Amino acid sequence: MSNYLKIMDNLVQNPFTSIHVIDKEKFHTGMLKLLLEYCQANNIEHKLFKNNTLHKLECDLETKSVDLLVTQVSHTKEIHITIIEAKFKTGLHVTDYKNKVVSQIQKYAYTHPEASEGIVVSLFKESTDLSIEKHEFIKQFKNITFTNQVLDLINKALKHSNKDSIHVYNLLVIWGNYLKDLKGIVNEFEKQKLNLIAIENLKANLQKLRLKGVFQQYRMNLVKEKVDKLINSDKISKGKLGNTHGNAFLHHEITFGKNDFNFEKYGIQWQNGKLKFYIELKNKGNKIERRDSALEEIGTFLHNNFFKENELPKNVKRNGKFKSFNIAKVEEFSDLNILPNQMADSLNYLVNNAERILEFTAQN
Repeated sequence: MSNYLKIMDNLVQNPFTSIHVIDKEKFHTGMLKLLLEYCQANNIEHKLFKNNTLHKLECDLETKSVDLLVTQVSHTKEIHITIIEAKFKTGLHVTDYKNKVVSQIQKYAYTHPEASEGIVVSLFKESTDLSIEKHEFIKQFKNITFTNQVLDLINKALKHSNKDSIHVYNLLVIWGNYLKDLKGIVNEFEKQKLNLIAIENLKANLQKLRLKGVFQQYRMNLVKEKVDKLINSDKISKGKLGNTHGNAFLHHEITFGKNDFNFEKYGIQWQNGKLKFYIELKNKGNKIERRDSALEEIGTFLHNNFFKENELPKNVKRNGKFKSFNIAKVEEFSDLNILPNQMADSLNYLVNNAERILEFTAQN
């Protein structure tokens, strides 16, 4: 594992890391713009776009909410517009468009009917559906990654030094070195899947790189995909991934039916190495004490029956609409192979025992 220690050290010492820009999606989008323009200036052909060759090219950042809009004009005066969405730290999300909830890329397809292609550039391969509806030219966004196709193009571009673009060349060298080292870590995560990631000081180093949440979320998404297939009720929502304060989380929720206790939702959340059972109130009122009793009773049952082999983290007393009870310690980079079954069994139990939760609450 000494090779990984060297890789981590290279990443931490990279100049872009030291000035705190390397974890910013806008930074990587801007570097991709410079790369494409450098290739254009030096007549470097590539296959990022479906027409396979670069013609007269214009790159516009942050246009109509799109990260990067690339316009090319062919020798026959045909215009090719490519929508590029960069996802370095976060994943694709849903958004509102004309009173309808749609995927982020579907919205961009609606707002750019003239576009001929859509590309999502991500750190890990996207697992979400990239299909597009009701667009004349785009049927599906293509997915490329920073540490594969983009890194390959950087390496190709760096074979063509140009004194007129030496500043951009030097920036591409530093960016390329970073992505080359990061590729080693990404490949190890993809290789191990849900197995233990045995890299020394991994969590601490990812924290230094400000990328801990990215790699946590990748692992959580692998678990989510399995849990979503194992849950046996449509009352349990599909898993939701998110990030708060640099820590990724995975959230499965169930909605309570009408009840006398102001209870709205309950379920299981995984964040920062802890698996939690939670109950959310409709509003903060006088039912908090009863909610707390239900949390402890059901949370202890879940630990004893589904996570008995896991350490039980200490619970901290906090009040609010959302409150949780720790049921298991589960580090994101540990062996997670049995976790999907444990989580699915817990959720299936919870959805089948909503009345028991309410009955227990009524007794207190």
